[in-house]
Amino acid sequence: MNFLSTLELGFTYIYTAAFIIFALGIFLLYQRNKRIYLWYFTVFAVLSFLANAVDILYYYYNFKILYFFYAIFILFEAYYLLKAVHTYFSLELDQFYLRSLKFLVFILILSSLSLNRFVIFAPALLFLAAAFFKSGEIFFNQAFNNYFKFAGANSWALGTIVFFLPYLRFNSYFEKYGIFLKGLFALLFMLSIFAIYYEDLQYRLKIREEQYQKLFNQSPAGMLLLDKDGTIITVNDSICQYTGYSREELEGESMFKNLVPIEYKIRAQKNIQDILNGEDKEYIMKTYDKKNKLKYFLMKETKFIQSNFRTAILSMRIDYTDYKIKEEKIKYLSYHDNLTDLYNRTFMEEEMKRLNDSRRLPISVIMIDVNGLKLFNDTFGHQKGDQLLIKTAEILKKSTRASDLIARWAGDEFAILLPSTSKKDMKKIINRIQKNCEQTNKDQISISLALGAAIKNEENEDLFEIFELADKRMYQQKMSQGKKAKRKLISNILLSLAEKSHEDSFHIQRLKEKAADFADYLKLKSSEKNKLIELAELHDIGKISISEKILNKKGKLNKKEWEKIKKHSEVGYKIAAASKEFASLAKLILHHHENWDGSGYPEGLKKEEIPYLARIISIIDAYDVMLNKNLYSKKMNKKEAIEELNRAAGSQFDPALTAEFINFIE
Repeated sequence: MNFLSTLELGFTYIYTAAFIIFALGIFLLYQRNKRIYLWYFTVFAVLSFLANAVDILYYYYNFKILYFFYAIFILFEAYYLLKAVHTYFSLELDQFYLRSLKFLVFILILSSLSLNRFVIFAPALLFLAAAFFKSGEIFFNQAFNNYFKFAGANSWALGTIVFFLPYLRFNSYFEKYGIFLKGLFALLFMLSIFAIYYEDLQYRLKIREEQYQKLFNQSPAGMLLLDKDGTIITVNDSICQYTGYSREELEGESMFKNLVPIEYKIRAQKNIQDILNGEDKEYIMKTYDKKNKLKYFLMKETKFIQSNFRTAILSMRIDYTDYKIKEEKIKYLSYHDNLTDLYNRTFMEEEMKRLNDSRRLPISVIMIDVNGLKLFNDTFGHQKGDQLLIKTAEILKKSTRASDLIARWAGDEFAILLPSTSKKDMKKIINRIQKNCEQTNKDQISISLALGAAIKNEENEDLFEIFELADKRMYQQKMSQGKKAKRKLISNILLSLAEKSHEDSFHIQRLKEKAADFADYLKLKSSEKNKLIELAELHDIGKISISEKILNKKGKLNKKEWEKIKKHSEVGYKIAAASKEFASLAKLILHHHENWDGSGYPEGLKKEEIPYLARIISIIDAYDVMLNKNLYSKKMNKKEAIEELNRAAGSQFDPALTAEFINFIE
């Protein structure tokens, strides 16, 4: 073997080794990026390597059958080169090339029968040359930098060499040095592919960086980059908006200075280490803005590699304040009574379950009922009744300790749970409650409570049974105090009515005295007399529901105002009916404005349909009003009043009773 032959073989080895390196490099890039064009270039390089390996084998062994494999590898090498270049530029590969490949393979199989070297691989080399020419054309047409032009030039050079290779083989000079030129341009072509990949990678990184910056800066979520020590590298506008701090106040400073409350510092430091170790974090953080306003943020934090390849932490904050406040409000409402702001029954039952197994003994229980709430609602309306419940809740809060649990158990019932409270301490709390209730006796809304208490002293006792015992004792006290409480409420109603209307206590007192004397004149039974006296006191109690403006209006009432006035007898009926003590007066109060001729209200009863005592009190009431202060008419003397009674007898008043009353007063 002479020197030139050795040199040619050496270049062939180098050329083949270059394709191996190229194939490995491109394949590794494919494994990293999974881009299909890299896979096609890998196949192209492998086929090129195989073609040259067959060429080397032919040099050593001179087997003519190797021509066939050499040509096969070249054909597919050409096809995958076209596939790689077209795919890189997102171009559609013309079906002509696939059809040509199939046709040439068929021709190759037929030509292999002749075992003529030129006939076998000449069409394959021409197809490869066409592939290099087409690839070069695409590189030039799609070029936006010199890397692509360089690749295109090398592709055309390779195409030219391959195109003339069947003919140049007969040239002794090319036979000696052609492999060197082919290897040189092939190597340059491979380097240009790597350069294109690198340029493409840089371009994509640039696009990614621009997109990241755009997303970072325009994101509605607050975003900031931190280094491994928690120093803020950069922030976006949203984080400034959320926190109230400017970029200058944040960037370059530790996040612990302005953004992380002291109670979160240890947790935040641990989070930094976890994130740098590859763990993503998501949690809700409570913090404060520059104006010390409470904020909640949904935090999402992850490890981030910057464009300078330094590791950082990307921290994203989504304003969670409104949602968190609503969530806490819903949670609060689920365990609190909306009216009194105390705990509700649901919460108290949960606490009872928890404390039932607790060793915080003794556990005291106080059950409370508001005396006369229904009567109060019927008298003053539910809005005033709500105020009564609110005031009761305030008394219970004022009378208990911070550790005690107070709940609105039902409509007019409350419960107090006192962990670690002895009987002695419980009695002190009950005394405070009763004392605070007594202080309301002079108020417009006075509080009267029935209380029952019980204590759990042993672990085996059931707290729910203790509650039932306390409730039973409360009910017993309510029964014993109820009459007194309702009487007190009636007295308060009368006092309130006296304050807001012209029908003062002197009017009531005169009626009671006149009713007692007239009852004696009529020789009524003692029980009927007492009932008439009570009716004199309570007949207009329903006027408590009428506004002071209407009650004290001078002049004629309009239709709407008169309808409200007429409702007072029905309200008075409800007030009396709510109490067993006054229930017998309810019908009398309801009908004391009925007229003998049926023109009265509320039911239009007439004559004897009207209760007897109601007929009496209507005459006594009218007579006292005539003689004393009256907003609706002039004050009369006794003679004028008697004349008015005679005039109304048989229409407004019972004529027989009117005659008896006139005889009585004369």
